[in-house]
Amino acid sequence: MKKPQPQEDTKMVTSKRIPILSIAIFAASFLVASPSWAEFCAPKIVSPEPEAVTSTTPTIQATAESGSNCNPNAKRVKLEITHVENNNTVYTYEKTRGEGLFTGRGYTTGMLLLDHSVPSGELVEGEKYKVYVEYPNPSFPASFDEHAGCCWITIKTSDAKTRQSAQRAQHTIVISGRNTSGSTGYTISGGGDLEQVSGTLDGRQVSIQGNDTVDGNLAQGQVGGAADGFRVFGKMPGILLNEPGNADIYVDGQPFYTIVISGRDTQGGTDYTISGGGRLEQVSGRLDAKDVSIQANDNVSGNRAQGHVAGAADGFRVYGERPQISLDQPANADIYVNGELQ
Repeated sequence: MKKPQPQEDTKMVTSKRIPILSIAIFAASFLVASPSWAEFCAPKIVSPEPEAVTSTTPTIQATAESGSNCNPNAKRVKLEITHVENNNTVYTYEKTRGEGLFTGRGYTTGMLLLDHSVPSGELVEGEKYKVYVEYPNPSFPASFDEHAGCCWITIKTSDAKTRQSAQRAQHTIVISGRNTSGSTGYTISGGGDLEQVSGTLDGRQVSIQGNDTVDGNLAQGQVGGAADGFRVFGKMPGILLNEPGNADIYVDGQPFYTIVISGRDTQGGTDYTISGGGRLEQVSGRLDAKDVSIQANDNVSGNRAQGHVAGAADGFRVYGERPQISLDQPANADIYVNGELQ
């Protein structure tokens, strides 16, 4: 008698097949419906700018391209610098997750995935280099390829000629955003010709962004958490911040302030004293969009100034720490520091 063949347990087979089928459907729908991860999350070098002239120790900053589904979830970020002419790799650097790299759930749009200063001795003066940033071997679902995307720019290191240009500058200006309550636009005008800088200026990292414009002795731009830097070839210009509380100004490497004491001319005038800060320079003309003048009773010596205002205004530049300002009749004048009413 022929033995009946054992029948397959239908329930068991079904319970095994449903999860596999579900995974296949999920994967297929993900591939069809989801956008290309590389399209939304390719690296983006934000500093220095393409074709910038930098020092031999530039700081390379990179983030991920912004997009609605952007979360690079990269396990590694790699920096590679090659010489343009001979294509030789001269410097490499990597960050891995848990060792300086924080992505995945900890990533926020605009977050710097790379913020690295090239050590001294790696790059040579007056040479052109290709700076390349990529995410090698990203984790699922960033990409099914080996790389989630890459980007590159070309830079040139400064040489004796560019350093000589820097030595001819009468002043340097750095406008550094505080990134605490927002950003601010700025205008620099009325002085010598301006040259914007990318790299390091007076010990601070500065960059050139797409919204920065420089034309002769006029410069306009905006800063948030980063900084913009300029060399001034000629007399000191005026610096106007749209939101003075959102940025700090440095001139020749020192904190810089403008002070305007504006008489109200309602109940009379007031004497004033400025002291205890950096070197003072009184201004005649326009300062922080206000008309200021120098009168015979104004006295300035070093970091101390005394004078009198009624309906007009007196203005000063401060090179160094912020001073103390006292009024004999506080109700008769307004005080502005960097354009902001105190």
